Amino acid sequence: MWHIQRTNDPSSLIGGIRFASFIGGGGKTTLIEYLARSCVARHRSVAVVTTTKIFALEPFVVFDDWVKRAPRKASYIHIGKTAEGHKLTGLSCDEVKALGNDFDVVLIEADGAKGHPLKYPAPYEPVIPPFSEKVFVVAGLDALFKPFRDAVFRHELFSRSTGTEPPRLVYPDIFMRLFEDDALLKSTAGLDRTVVLNKYDTCKPRHLAAVLMQKILDRTGIREGVIAAVKHGIYYRIR
Repeated sequence: MWHIQRTNDPSSLIGGIRFASFIGGGGKTTLIEYLARSCVARHRSVAVVTTTKIFALEPFVVFDDWVKRAPRKASYIHIGKTAEGHKLTGLSCDEVKALGNDFDVVLIEADGAKGHPLKYPAPYEPVIPPFSEKVFVVAGLDALFKPFRDAVFRHELFSRSTGTEPPRLVYPDIFMRLFEDDALLKSTAGLDRTVVLNKYDTCKPRHLAAVLMQKILDRTGIREGVIAAVKHGIYYRIR
């Protein structure tokens, strides 16, 4: 039997964890920022980093400048390899790991979806550091019943890889199809995983979110899920 509990403290999702990676789509960046602020409010220092690219949100610094800084202290900062335009570029896994010496928590955006609620990964994606203690697999419930080509980043790769025409709409069975090892769960086998179905506020009927979560957890063997409306501070933890 699944236990469902609402929490107002999202930092509890990463209690005791130093390295957490985030993959998929559907609001990864927003989730990371909420978790970071929640940790800081509980006096845990946080570095938000990427192995791909992230927006250069303030405060930020490039890795080499951080290494040269003395003393190296910050309660909350974004760190990339370089700053290019409005983006920070990805760190190597060794650089990410080194930041664990300076921060209580390192939150790693290890995937990109360009604002889409779902994605199908390219061969080189995601880039999950092997020392990640937890991986959050994020998907947006706002994808449901939307055109597949609009809702799924790299939708053309889905067709090429599966040898099938893309479905017209993201029906619930298509949403679940993307929670497989060639799609949203790629490179996560053997890692501690949490499924996050975000944008619960957009899901109609509302009970469909819980139905999808239960089926995803049953099918994949993943033991924890979160149904969330991150922008509204709503988190239902399912274990």
